[in-house]
Amino acid sequence: MLRKEYDHIILLAHGSPDPLWKQPFESLYSEVSQTYGVANSSLAYMELTSPTLEDAIASLNSDVKKVAVLPLFLAVGRHLRHDVPEQIKALQRSDLKIELLPPIGEDALVKNAMQVAIAHHLGKA
Repeated sequence: MLRKEYDHIILLAHGSPDPLWKQPFESLYSEVSQTYGVANSSLAYMELTSPTLEDAIASLNSDVKKVAVLPLFLAVGRHLRHDVPEQIKALQRSDLKIELLPPIGEDALVKNAMQVAIAHHLGKA
């Protein structure tokens, strides 16, 4: 079950023409969709590969009224300050609210996991 304020969540990765690059995101999405359901979650890419954010929005059922876009980015850069908000603005409709969430890299749990992984690689774990 998603948080009550969202009908659907779209995990948004940057994108790459390299098919191997997509594997970690597809694996993550597979786990997320098993937990929250395929009807409640999607994986999309900002550029360079598909499905795009536009594709993901177009595939939503008509009963979806509020969507959260969760960027699988480490930080806010040009894409999250300009490009993605412009994409969302173009996709917004009177019957569909799309909210851009902060990037996953800003989450304290992700930061802590990265610190643990760094310590593990450096021999301090």
